[in-house]
Parts: sequence; C-alpha cells; structure tokens
Amino acid sequence: MNKMKIALTLISIAIVVGPLVGVLLVYRDNLMGLVLPPEIKDLSSNSNKDSSSVSKFLNISVLQLPTLAGQPYYNQQTGAFSYPINFTNPLSTEISVDQISAEIKSKNSNIILGNISITQPIKIAPGANGIINATGILDPATVNQLKDQYSGNINNLVLENVNIIVAGVQMHFDELDAGSLQSLLG
Repeated sequence: MNKMKIALTLISIAIVVGPLVGVLLVYRDNLMGLVLPPEIKDLSSNSNKDSSSVSKFLNISVLQLPTLAGQPYYNQQTGAFSYPINFTNPLSTEISVDQISAEIKSKNSNIILGNISITQPIKIAPGANGIINATGILDPATVNQLKDQYSGNINNLVLENVNIIVAGVQMHFDELDAGSLQSLLG
C-alpha cells in the first residue's frame, strides 16, 4: 500500500512539474515570449533591433493619443453621430486598430449622450496617419434637453471609458476631450 501511495505521489508531481519544466526548456532563450503576445514581439523586433525595443513599445508615449480630426457630425433627426479620430502609427510596421469604443458625455451636466465604436478593424501604414470614423447614436431627446438647458451650446463633450485595441494591445483611457456640439446644433 505504501509503495502505491509513493508511486501515485511521484506521478502527481511529474504531472505538475513536467510541463512547467518543458515550457521553461522550450523558452529558455526567450523567457519574454512566455508573457508577451507574439504581436508585440513582432512589432518591437521590426521597429527597433536593440534589446530595449520591447520596453520602448510598451511605454505609452510611443503610441500617441488619438486626436479629433475635424468636426464631429451629428444628424438631429436620426441621432446618428460620427466622430473622426486621427490615429498616428509611429512604428515602422503596419498596425491594425481593432477596436475603439467609448461613451459620449456632456461634462457640464454629467449626462451620457450615447456610445461610439468602429465597425471593422482599420490598418494604418508605418509612419502614417489614419482617420478612423467612430460612429454611434446619440439620444436626440437628451441632446435637445441639453440644448435647451444650455441655450443651444453643448460644450465640453468628453469621451469616457475609452477602450482601444491596437495590434492586440488594449489601452484604456478614463476620459478624453471630445470638443462640442455647438456648431452642429445650429
């Protein structure tokens, strides 16, 4: 009975430790490969050949914050809203902006007007700027209420809970300035 207990204990240890040792042996020359997705490894190795390229890529200052590209478009009858966003690719490889989603909020009144997102991934060439149209629907009743409350000027729009996925890397921003609807409401 003791021999069976010892044999089962050794088998249990081998089942747990064996795969861990195997993975460490496979990645012994590249332990960063265990924690970094291959997309980041590919981007960083193509953009800069020195050993600090991974840390430079992970530094948020490498990826510039998206900015407003022109005026947002708002259709008062349907509530359709389009927000052109300029995204710059500072890398020497093509990147894909896979997801952008955010809530549009009036900072003055702290009321959420609606949501925006992109419908399909967008590829941006190395060193280029890409204009991405994030679209959504704003609640016309809420927009009209704020328009009446603020004498036609809905200033200080913000994007809240902004989630962006670029080349498999997720970025989150609590709040970004989004301009105003003043010129859109007439």
